[in-house]
Amino acid sequence: MKVTLYLPYYDYNDGEFDADESYYGEGEYTNAVYDDYMRNKDIVENTMYQYKNGSRDVFTGSDGKMYKFGANAQQKEDKVAYSSCEASLYNEDGEDESVDGLIQKFATQSDFVEMLELDMDTSEEDFETEYSIWSKEHKKIDSYRGKAGDAWVASKQPKRNVKMHFKNKANEDIYAILENCKIMDDLGGGTLIVYVEKISLIDKI
Repeated sequence: MKVTLYLPYYDYNDGEFDADESYYGEGEYTNAVYDDYMRNKDIVENTMYQYKNGSRDVFTGSDGKMYKFGANAQQKEDKVAYSSCEASLYNEDGEDESVDGLIQKFATQSDFVEMLELDMDTSEEDFETEYSIWSKEHKKIDSYRGKAGDAWVASKQPKRNVKMHFKNKANEDIYAILENCKIMDDLGGGTLIVYVEKISLIDKI
């Protein structure tokens, strides 16, 4: 199934406004997560229980400030822009995704797994940059699997809300959000397996 994907990026000039302290630049998210793990590794059993049950979502950074996992800045709507890339969408069985399949996922509001095959030749510059940052952070968090465990790694993977445009069977434009996407595996060459918490329909990008 052919779709257009859109990743958010922060469209601002230096000094135009101050980003919220919970916004993470490249590398900062992983470093903050791992610093917190290292500070608490002597009580891993209790910490892992809290991570698995979703009760530990705030930590104190090495700078003494409070941060929230997975939280981006409270940006003004006009400061968030979206960059695009054409892609092919496949379901968890590796088969070409269908309009009916997406509608079924929307109707049930259940989580699901998709394979995204990005056509990087069509990628806008900001999309490529944001995808690269997302993928690098995924790989860094994933590298701690042996130390922190599968549950910790899965719960701390960086999330993205990916907007999407496709045509329905009547050739009408449909817009949706793949909410709280996490990269499960980056296969290289713009192909990745993602976990999607749910899909929501929207009026426009």
